[in-house]
Amino acid sequence: MPLAHVSLPVSSLSKSTAFYTTLLAPLGYGIYLSLEETVGMGPKYGAPDFWLHHCPKEKEGEKEGVSKTHVCFSASSQKQVKAFYEAGLKAGGKDNGKPGERNYTKGYYAAYILDLEGNNVECLYYQPLWLTAMQYAPSVLGAAAIGAVAWWGGNAGWGL
Repeated sequence: MPLAHVSLPVSSLSKSTAFYTTLLAPLGYGIYLSLEETVGMGPKYGAPDFWLHHCPKEKEGEKEGVSKTHVCFSASSQKQVKAFYEAGLKAGGKDNGKPGERNYTKGYYAAYILDLEGNNVECLYYQPLWLTAMQYAPSVLGAAAIGAVAWWGGNAGWGL
């Protein structure tokens, strides 16, 4: 089931909106709807699937960072994951995992940024091994087919 939306609690809506506007620009995201206590963001020509809502910081004496959030955005290439990471650092985020392939599964290429509130934000490009094989299959099968036709044509007296 695809993810419909994610909403993050933030202590400063204006600062977090500026951060995420910069962070998500490489993925084609922009502000879709801005209200007094919430901002909805989404890809151009798409619905808002990422929301920020104002939530004051914990009161004095309460443990900070108890329920930080993890959210993952899809990318269409490794280059886009790298652009996301660089934009996150530029916007004031902290490194939580440089762009690279992860050992979770083959083809899982991701980067992680901690946002201004300490939430873990991931950008993922996933290309499973079977998809890579399918991309190379036409060239491999094409070369094999040409070789087979040349062999068959040579045996049939075509003078190949």
